[in-house]
Parts: sequence; structure tokens; C-alpha cells
Amino acid sequence: MLCDQVKDKLVEFIDNELSDEDLQDHLENCADCSKELASLRNIRNACRKWKDIRPSRNWKTDLKRKLIQSQRESNTEMEMLKSAIIGLIQRVQRLEQMQSTLPPTLEGEIMTVSELARYLRISTDKVYEMIDHIPKIQIGYEYRFIKESIDNWIRTLEQQAYPQPYIWSDWSSESKDTT
Repeated sequence: MLCDQVKDKLVEFIDNELSDEDLQDHLENCADCSKELASLRNIRNACRKWKDIRPSRNWKTDLKRKLIQSQRESNTEMEMLKSAIIGLIQRVQRLEQMQSTLPPTLEGEIMTVSELARYLRISTDKVYEMIDHIPKIQIGYEYRFIKESIDNWIRTLEQQAYPQPYIWSDWSSESKDTT
């Protein structure tokens, strides 16, 4: 008999449900299977020594009370989460409404190159191409643009009857080849 076959039958053998002479012969000659048998017997004996755990008289009532309490706590937490989510949604909606009414600039009256590009709806590269024609102030190596000056400059460009080097229709994000 093979060890795998013997190990499959050990529990039945311990419980006296099986009396197989081949199995007994194998156990007498195989140290590994004998150790496995001894280990299973020790586990069975340890389990028999355990005493029953007796629940208290009120264990059903206590369990029901605890379940109801945890359900209430879960419901309270769910309501709080729902309320918080609704509040967040309302806050986001208010912020979106406020943002749609704000001017295109980010911070207000003084703009950076990227803010001016967003305000004019052109690329930052196009701003740098036109930098000599745009009213600006220079602080160190950085340019800043005053919104009111930009608005006046745009009005001046609109009022002029003759074409300028930068016509509005030529203001695309792609630079055109002049050759």
C-alpha cells in the first residue's frame, strides 16, 4: 500500500471505522505514516479534553440588541455620508456657477503670459510672437499684463481701419508660414 493511500484512510482507522491488515502492516514499517497517525491521535485526544462553551442565559437577547444597535449605527453613518455628499455636490455646483461668471483670467487684473494666452484664447507661443506689440510691464525677466490695458489695446485694434500685422483671424494656435 502507498503512503498517500494510507494517509487518506488514517482518520477512519483512528475512529475504528476501518480495520485493514494491509494498512496496519504499512504503519508498522513506515515511520512517516506512523508519525502522521500519532499526530492525528494527539489532536483527537486534545479535542476530547475541551469543555463545551456554555453561552449566557441572555445571549440571544444580547445578540439581537447588538445587531439592532450596529444596524442603527450603520444607518446613522449612511445618513451622514449622504448628507455630506449632497453638501459637496451643492458646493461644486455653486463653484461651477461662480466660475462661469468669472472673467477668463485666473487671479484678476494682472496676468502672466499663460493667463493672457487663456484670456485671448491663443497659445503662449503666439503671445511671445506678438510680445513687442502687446502692452506689458516687465518685472525682472518676466512679463505681466494689466487686464485693462489689454482690453484697451484690443479696442484700439478693432477701431483701426487698416490691417495690422496680427489680424484676429490669423490668431490661431498654429503659426503660419509667411514664405
